[in-house]
Amino acid sequence: MNTESFYTGDNPIETKLPEFRPLSKSHLSRLGLAGDSRMGMVNKIEDLREDPPKIVIAEATANTGFVQNNFKYQRISKKVKYVMGLGIYIQLHHDMKYNKKVLKPSPIKFRNLYRPYEGQELDGKTLLVWRTGGIGDLCFIQPNLRYLKEKYPTCKIWFGCGPQYQAMVETWDCVDLVIDLPFPLRFLMQSDYHAIFEGVIERCHEAHTENAYNLFTRWLNLNLPEDRLYPINIPKQDKVEDAKKVLNEWGVEPGDFVVVQIRASSPIRTPRPDFWRKIINSLTGRGHKVVIVDGAHVKNSIDDFMRLLDRKEMVFNFAPHSVSLDYSIALTSLASLVVATDSAMIHIGVSVNVPVFGIYGPFPGKIRMSTYKNVDWIDCLAPCAPCFLHGSNPCPNNQDGHGQCYDQINIYQFLHRVEKLIGHKLPSEKPNDQDNDDCQKSYCNNEESDNSSEKTLGT
Repeated sequence: MNTESFYTGDNPIETKLPEFRPLSKSHLSRLGLAGDSRMGMVNKIEDLREDPPKIVIAEATANTGFVQNNFKYQRISKKVKYVMGLGIYIQLHHDMKYNKKVLKPSPIKFRNLYRPYEGQELDGKTLLVWRTGGIGDLCFIQPNLRYLKEKYPTCKIWFGCGPQYQAMVETWDCVDLVIDLPFPLRFLMQSDYHAIFEGVIERCHEAHTENAYNLFTRWLNLNLPEDRLYPINIPKQDKVEDAKKVLNEWGVEPGDFVVVQIRASSPIRTPRPDFWRKIINSLTGRGHKVVIVDGAHVKNSIDDFMRLLDRKEMVFNFAPHSVSLDYSIALTSLASLVVATDSAMIHIGVSVNVPVFGIYGPFPGKIRMSTYKNVDWIDCLAPCAPCFLHGSNPCPNNQDGHGQCYDQINIYQFLHRVEKLIGHKLPSEKPNDQDNDDCQKSYCNNEESDNSSEKTLGT
């Protein structure tokens, strides 16, 4: 989680990573984490069970708050104890602008209260689940919660996530209560078991070869079959009607457009604009209208990008209308296809039963999409890929920060695979030869490594 803006009292404090005060070994010890606590990679997720999660309990020393991912002001109240990941504590514990302590280690240590859920019986029990990752990470969790709610209908499931994702999670009928991260200590103490996923993807070598859904269900000791490992989202009907009104204003019919996500939360998973110019020009050149989806805070950047396109009249910016995630879910449910980099819209498209084509660079597509139906993806097999780099750091092999591996994707092959996925030829206009000149020596998947599946998931 990236806290991009802080507030102390009523005064906003803009903070640029990594302007945070580091923690000493003694500070880590007071948080309940040994100074030499293992922070590196492990071979298997079972090894993580022997390494206490990097979760801490902190007490607020002042009334303060912060804005998470440009979305919502979250208040922190003096003398209240909060549960949070170590990374969030590092970001929040000291106000660098005013040189003021905001959080301090609590005498209550997380390891003494942590009761990991590993498949125990849940009748009449409360399970507290939380994850600091993005939309994909939350989707990886959901099939397990659906299963648990079916098996133990009297259990209560509390779910903690960033506020920007709550418009999605609040529609899940397997979740009884949605709470902010960080959350007050009382939720930890009032629940019977805890399900967290810290390190399952980020610090485990198995995550380089095994699909994230399989890892998450193994972590909970549920081991669900792959035919259950997909997300389900039910679009809110009022948001669907709002999306239809926007489409009508554009002169676009439901089912007659492609949703495209051009930006991931991490720069290393974000192809450069020129790559997307080629992809979108190839789609509009074949007669497809394109709707670009992103958060409202980047609407102007998308407008600037759209000025580079050949057929601007066929491309539309939904970002100004996507004031919360449920608007993007509603719009996607009306699309004919989703094309996205390794990020949220891949999983949202699957969750609303729309065909999805994924574009992968730092991570191979199979570890995210292999349990999905009615999908395909393309892997960029550049010499440095897959690199499995996480976080907010840019690509180390490129000066502008974008992953260079995406530059090697062959536009002709992209179109061929999309045509196969949606089951018919697109209207015939060849992609611009100029656009494809740099892609002829492609490192991406060839015909033999077709990932597509034609069976549509039922919901």
